[in-house]
Amino acid sequence: MKLPKTMTPKQIESKKQGIVKELQAGIVHLQFKKVNGDLRNMIGTLSLDLIPEEKHPKFMKDEGTGERKETEYLVTLFDTEIGDWRSFRTENLVEYSRGV
Repeated sequence: MKLPKTMTPKQIESKKQGIVKELQAGIVHLQFKKVNGDLRNMIGTLSLDLIPEEKHPKFMKDEGTGERKETEYLVTLFDTEIGDWRSFRTENLVEYSRGV
């Protein structure tokens, strides 16, 4: 899905919800613009079935013991190629698609 270059806060929140839903469902291929302007491709997920248990977020493993503050337009995901957590700003997302 290609995203528009300029987005309103409401559109950004809607796109964030969409990408988070896709990440929770499985593997997502995505491209976003880094702070320095370079494009970065990433394959990631939020599906706990696809993330090694030792990498599960503490708040998911032990409800109530590890609160995580959510940044309004920041998407945090598990990068399956690197094997660690990464994040990007929703408005910097260029495109994404769910796949294997």
